[in-house]
Amino acid sequence: MSPTPQSPAPEKGNRNLWLAAVVLLTLVCYGVTLRFGYVYDDVMQVQNNPRIQEARFLPSYFTQQVWAQMPGQPENLYRPLFLAWLLGNYEAFGLSAAGWHFSTILMHVLATVLVFVLGRKLLPDHPYAAVIAAAIFAVHPSHVEAVAWISGVTEPLCSVFFLAAFLSYLEYRERTQRSAWLAASCALYVCAMLAKESAIVLPGVIAAYELWFPRRPEPASSSATSTQAWGARLRRLAILLVPYAGVCAGYLALRSGVLHGFAHRVSDVPMRTAVFTLPNILYFYVSQLLAPMGLGPFYDVFYANGWSVPNLFVPVVVLAIVAFGLWWWSRKTELNLPLFLGTWLVLTLAPALAVSLVMSRYEAVHDRYVYLPSVAMAILMGYGWCALFPKTGSRKRRTVELGVAALLIGILGLATYRQCLYWQNDEALFARGFLVAPRNILAKLNFSSEMVKQRRFEAAFMASQQAVELDPNSAPALSSAGEDAYYLGDYARAEGYYIRALAIGPPHVDQFYYLALTRIATGHYPEALQVLEEGQRLFPDSPGYHSAMARAYAGLSEWNAAVNQYEKELQFYPGSPGAADGLANAKAHLDSGSANRDLDGKSAADLRPVSR
Repeated sequence: MSPTPQSPAPEKGNRNLWLAAVVLLTLVCYGVTLRFGYVYDDVMQVQNNPRIQEARFLPSYFTQQVWAQMPGQPENLYRPLFLAWLLGNYEAFGLSAAGWHFSTILMHVLATVLVFVLGRKLLPDHPYAAVIAAAIFAVHPSHVEAVAWISGVTEPLCSVFFLAAFLSYLEYRERTQRSAWLAASCALYVCAMLAKESAIVLPGVIAAYELWFPRRPEPASSSATSTQAWGARLRRLAILLVPYAGVCAGYLALRSGVLHGFAHRVSDVPMRTAVFTLPNILYFYVSQLLAPMGLGPFYDVFYANGWSVPNLFVPVVVLAIVAFGLWWWSRKTELNLPLFLGTWLVLTLAPALAVSLVMSRYEAVHDRYVYLPSVAMAILMGYGWCALFPKTGSRKRRTVELGVAALLIGILGLATYRQCLYWQNDEALFARGFLVAPRNILAKLNFSSEMVKQRRFEAAFMASQQAVELDPNSAPALSSAGEDAYYLGDYARAEGYYIRALAIGPPHVDQFYYLALTRIATGHYPEALQVLEEGQRLFPDSPGYHSAMARAYAGLSEWNAAVNQYEKELQFYPGSPGAADGLANAKAHLDSGSANRDLDGKSAADLRPVSR
């Protein structure tokens, strides 16, 4: 039988007070983020994104991918509602990061309230289960990436619409199938998918609920009768899912048209290996929900090459045990709620598993992907707690039980607060990633890049060299090591790294630029010009290129060519570092007719590209 929304009236006031306490705890845990700035993707997603800073771009959100402001990015993300959210935040707060963090916290609070409402509907006979579920969801440490990071708001935003759509479906079912609730559910489903594509699994969750909780008792007098009952149930389910299927089909057609395909695989992991690793990734997410320790922005993924015992069989066995436990729990309680919530968990994790097949091996898993799946885990834990401590106990015992629950939730809240601190700036975030994922090249390269910004070139070179040692054929790792070696003045090693990176490919604009600078620094001006001309052919008029060519011409005492290149640099990039001074110097040589004058004394910082 389906759970009913009835609950004892005397409990209602107490539950609402506890919910208010949960909201307050959430604000306390995440309030520290109000003093944080922009980190990681926030810089390009928000701070330097002209598309979310003018309302005239709003129609383009529905016709272009998320990263349309950065040509060349893989077209895998279609999230117009997320971009509209960013636009709304910009209109409200400008570039004040505190406002953006505040709105993200509020969205998480709203998701927490909806988890509470869902818990009440699924567990009407357990008055405090919804409170415990909401509290666990509110301060679970694995949610920090989705709440403390401005760009992670896709998770709470999508989840709010997803939960509202499912709750509207429940209202449609419980209110004698009033069509307005079904229409609302479908509309909210559209919004959820336009916020993030992982919401596409909602019809599967609804189907699971219909199957685990039939609308009326079904006769079991004979196998034939049982078969007929199942047939009738499936027919009702098919009719119910028709509008959701239509909405889903329309979304997929629109998405595929905008992105020129459903998905574009960028992973270099063989598909067979990636598929064999799926049980290990599912095990990783389940373990992170149950024991959220060692969290970070990046993780090491150990791929299963064939029938690997530790990376395939062990996760499969553990997951099978968990599935059996949910089945046993449902049989023991004569309520299919554990099975339904287990199905919710698997279905909402399915998009995360698909991501691991498509994305780079270094971004195959992330904490934020468990945000929506954790709803099932939180409600299941609330149900388990109240089943373990039934409400028939004495008042003193009840007080002790609630006190223990509050203590455990407080511990989770403290862990969440501490985890938030890693997201205060790029240095703290990438240092954490460097520590948590010692075999993740992306973690090392991000840390190296941050060290370069701080002019800590030795630390940067150490990290990039480790990345090269992990994968000697990684062009990004070689390029990063080359840049770091250049800033350390080790030009021979820098040149070697860049030559190897270009040989591996695909070529990148920075590779030609820094390779040319190393040759300029060592007096190999014709070779530098040759590299820059090739770079110009592939990446016309890129930032810094004309200035670098001007320096090479100056080294050859070709002052007219140097003046011409500096003027082009200032034409395309008026704020290009060192270009104005270089132009004045080159013109001075022309005016005085003096002999060659060394221009190689400029600092590396003066020669960095305006933008990459």
